[in-house]
Amino acid sequence: MKNIRVLYIEAAYGFGGSLTGLLQLFQNLPPHIEPVLVTPFDPWTHIEKPVGLIHRHVDITAPIVKQDGHWLPGILRYRRDEFLPWKRNVQELIRQFSPQMVHANNSLMINYACGHAAKACRVPSICHQKDFEYEGKLIRLMAKFSRFDHHIATSHANATQLIQLGISKKRCTAIYEPVVGPTATQLQYRQSLGHRDLPVVAMHSMVIHWKGQHVFLRAIAEHIRRGNVAIKPVIAGSAPAGEPGYMNELKTLAKELGISDQVDFIGHQRDVYQFLAGVDVAVHASVSPEPFGRVVPEAMLMGIGGIVSTGGGPAEYVTHGQTGLHAASGDVSGLADAIEQLAMSPETRESMGVAARAFALENFDASRLTGNVVALYERILAGR
Repeated sequence: MKNIRVLYIEAAYGFGGSLTGLLQLFQNLPPHIEPVLVTPFDPWTHIEKPVGLIHRHVDITAPIVKQDGHWLPGILRYRRDEFLPWKRNVQELIRQFSPQMVHANNSLMINYACGHAAKACRVPSICHQKDFEYEGKLIRLMAKFSRFDHHIATSHANATQLIQLGISKKRCTAIYEPVVGPTATQLQYRQSLGHRDLPVVAMHSMVIHWKGQHVFLRAIAEHIRRGNVAIKPVIAGSAPAGEPGYMNELKTLAKELGISDQVDFIGHQRDVYQFLAGVDVAVHASVSPEPFGRVVPEAMLMGIGGIVSTGGGPAEYVTHGQTGLHAASGDVSGLADAIEQLAMSPETRESMGVAARAFALENFDASRLTGNVVALYERILAGR
């Protein structure tokens, strides 16, 4: 089988589920796919570098977001600070590595320049949508003039939005993210811990405002005020590079709520399943629609029935009352109710965890889903 070199571009400016998904895709690629990874940051402080992976770090600084009250200054800054630097760099990387495919691994707005660079170099390209887009005329124009050959959406909800924005159904495929599960040893370790008298209720994700850690803290404070069952709250994760402001806000909020001595902020966890082995209730509290929400399948594969915000991918694949619970996005009292329901009932946690793991094993199988992505490469190349 002919080798296919793929230039994978992670254009986000910090480590998170988007790159984690890409690295797990790499683990399951067949031998004839040759990956080259490009990032604007150093990911290897957060995760182990795959052996033999070719990686290039491009020196593009994260743009400074300003609110001007008029769309034109923002467009000009976007063109100067993101579009042109990425287009130049991607064109140079295409010349250097001669890939048969460009795979841009983020939202259409972030990936947009990569599609234009690939088109200019006559290389087919895919936009792997890892976010919901902001609605508006600009993104509709980007969808209309997208230079990507195809778009992969990470959930059906994600695909629906892309189609509504103007991406053709023929050029859009929903493929869940491949998620590599825990080892047998990690599962056995979790089982050996048994039920705890003090259930651990945790969030693990990038610490950034839209992920909703502030909602989680307020719900924890309300739960503690009710006094029905004691819990141990934990926030795991780190802020994107150079953006510690929200983390500081969370710690200040915990003090204001009077729970700072009860909540543990434990930072980024390199081994997510080792961390989840000690978690009883996993919370996803996004205040914006989450396209996929990798932290949720990770918890499910560990046998944890968690709580997810409504809207977006997680509420699509978590069945309320069977494999987890739903809480309306931003609803502090609703989240506190869900936390209380699971914290008070080890039996409910156990049954949901078993059902969640069975669902995740079937629907997030890394080998099968990676095969779907590779089949898409081959179909596009055959069409060329």
